[in-house]
Amino acid sequence: MTGMNKLKYLFLSLTAIIGLTLSSCSDDGDDIDNSQYLFFKPSLNWGCTKSQIFSSMTDYTLLAGDEQTLCYKAQDETVAYGFKNDRLNTVVVIPDASLSLDDILLAFSGYKLLSQYKNYVYLNERTNTIAEIENGDGYYTISWSQYGLDVANAVDLGLSVKWADVNVDMGYDDNAALTPENPQDDDSRMLECLIGWGDPTGVNRSTLDSSYPQVNSISGTSYDVATVKWGKRWRIPTQSEYQELLSDCSWVWEERNGSYGYKVTGPNGNSIFLPTTGFRDGSSYYKDESGLYWAATMAEDSYPYFLLLDDSIKELRSMYKHKGYAIRPVQDK
Repeated sequence: MTGMNKLKYLFLSLTAIIGLTLSSCSDDGDDIDNSQYLFFKPSLNWGCTKSQIFSSMTDYTLLAGDEQTLCYKAQDETVAYGFKNDRLNTVVVIPDASLSLDDILLAFSGYKLLSQYKNYVYLNERTNTIAEIENGDGYYTISWSQYGLDVANAVDLGLSVKWADVNVDMGYDDNAALTPENPQDDDSRMLECLIGWGDPTGVNRSTLDSSYPQVNSISGTSYDVATVKWGKRWRIPTQSEYQELLSDCSWVWEERNGSYGYKVTGPNGNSIFLPTTGFRDGSSYYKDESGLYWAATMAEDSYPYFLLLDDSIKELRSMYKHKGYAIRPVQDK
């Protein structure tokens, strides 16, 4: 179970679904100016350790906890914390059921709205914080997460940019990869790793291209899921950067732990592995022996480029934006 979903599952296991007041472990958090909303809007201090959170929650009753989560309740308040490498990186809240969506949205005036396709998704660029508001069976779930942690290694292949050693995974946990080292065993998990072009949330399942950005490039923009989820150092590669990868590297088709893909070795001898991925159309996952990776650039036919690879093909093509393909980010040197 992924980190964010694990926190939500803990909430759903509780009998009381009520509001929230949080105290931070320092004064440098993402504070709300209007104290009216402090009962459900936390101070987000992503540097807090698990022990700091534990020490600050003396007025709360610990309901559940393990190495990666802490869930508390006090009077009419409930809050769950998620940790990565003993550092706070997720907070999940379910406020009082009487709270309206309009009331909740007022607390996000400092955020940029990224999507309201199914859920409301916001970005605070100053703190690299994602906030998501979900409506489920009469109550709202509000989730805050930090992205841009060390979710991947930036591998220098001797090219113009560094390449991540793993794909973007929308699973909100430590497994940042869609690779043989972090296998994905079920179709529902694969759906989280295959993303529509220009969808920074990873949850848009619309099959209409009009539901996706009408721009020529998304690399490093607010439409770039790599930038939004992993931080400003990361972005989706452009068509020319993929072309450089194709022309300047050696490609060897091989098997790793039961999965096939290409070992791509750069001019300096360093390498990455691009596994097969299959693809998504709407909410359906199609498993095959090909890898499909979005580029950030539009082709002349007004469809975005993607990299197609299998045991006999490795080339750039273009396709509808709504298709769910994998993302392999890059970093500028």
